[in-house]
Amino acid sequence: MEIKSIISEIKQKVNTAGGLKAVYFVACGGSQAAIYPAKYLMQSEAKNIATAIYNSNEFVHSTPAALNEQTVCIICSLNATPETVEAVKVANKAGAITIAMTGSPDTLMAQNGQYKVIYSNGDNQVYSQANQALALKLGFEILHQFEDYQNYEVAMAAYDQIDDIVTSAKENLLPKAQRFAQDFKDDEIFYVLGSGPLFGTAYTMACCHFMEMQWKHAVVLNSGEYFHGPFETTDKSLPFVLLKSLGRTRPMDERVETFLNQYAERFIVIDAEEVGLNEIDPTVAEFFNSVVMIPVERYFVYQMSLIRNHSMDDRRYMWKVAY
Repeated sequence: MEIKSIISEIKQKVNTAGGLKAVYFVACGGSQAAIYPAKYLMQSEAKNIATAIYNSNEFVHSTPAALNEQTVCIICSLNATPETVEAVKVANKAGAITIAMTGSPDTLMAQNGQYKVIYSNGDNQVYSQANQALALKLGFEILHQFEDYQNYEVAMAAYDQIDDIVTSAKENLLPKAQRFAQDFKDDEIFYVLGSGPLFGTAYTMACCHFMEMQWKHAVVLNSGEYFHGPFETTDKSLPFVLLKSLGRTRPMDERVETFLNQYAERFIVIDAEEVGLNEIDPTVAEFFNSVVMIPVERYFVYQMSLIRNHSMDDRRYMWKVAY
């Protein structure tokens, strides 16, 4: 079932129940970071629809009281993480409408969700059909059908540009990525900063790509929060990665960049404009920050993995021990 048809059918149901009250996003780890752009879109553009994002297990143990037939839960897990499957069941039991985003139609996510969205994944992932892109498309479709979102057609057209932007960015930024890998391969801790639509991407780079996949310590910070305590740790040796957004929160990232230029030496800036996001219509480009930046920042860490001979697939605990 196509996303447009899914939201159309959901609209009929929630209108019968009194109207759409809220859209909740639920996931954990990289899946939560992937659906964060859709939450950012909803909180920025929705006029009458509340939104929030939850860790799957917290959603299960501390379920929002507002959950009912007037709420839609977009819940994401590639391979049906147990607590995320449980989150789908909890939302179903509360009467909410559930959209399960997952990597295969055979997962327990797909089996338990009232609706399912299967996204591209794996080594040959199509980024315009990846989890972050399709979660965002769900958000645009909800805004379009429920609130007549004026930039809907422009947003849909942007999907035709995503894959070319990412491909070109990897080609153009390979020398920069390789220099980063060489210069920072021996560091054991990184500060990763981002704001607005790229905060979830900063989380992905820190928690998934550095910590999970390279066993490097990492701290994720909102660019605005950096100046409220954490910047006191800044010195000439501490490594920083600044993910510089395109859009309304860009001045927050520029403020960090100005400070780093003055007081730090070992940092890298990965700029969404440099990546090519400015090729997308400026009325909607902001919301596609993460869609193009997640594969690019991962590409930078991947170059490090090659130099270190530490595969991005290596794990010590995940899927190997009881937890």
